[in-house]
Amino acid sequence: MNTHIAPAPEPIPGAAENALDLTGLTAYTVGVIRLAEAKGLRPTWGQPRGNARRIILNAVGPHGAFGSITIGRSSGKVLRAEVVHGNDARGACRAQGTNAVRVLLNGVPRSTCQPGCAAPSTAACRS
Repeated sequence: MNTHIAPAPEPIPGAAENALDLTGLTAYTVGVIRLAEAKGLRPTWGQPRGNARRIILNAVGPHGAFGSITIGRSSGKVLRAEVVHGNDARGACRAQGTNAVRVLLNGVPRSTCQPGCAAPSTAACRS
């Protein structure tokens, strides 16, 4: 008879509410998350994986930027990020480390795209 019980899945921080639970994150990581919020990227927690947690980024509308920030689960430090500048973008922009991720996010323009936008491209959406 096997008496081993599987551990309960780890809860997704902040899933039950809109505000992110920033417990255990470094001050620099919190600053990066606040920058993402300021850029309109609406950061939310994604599923934890291995030794890392992901913050999902997703601006409003189909032409807004989206991507993720990976954070060390035990260190609370920013490890890397990836941002795609809208659905019609060619490739993703990637950065390693807190400072590089901050530079990457500083280069993301705040999206003006609206939900349900039917423009054929990001350029058409902006005009």
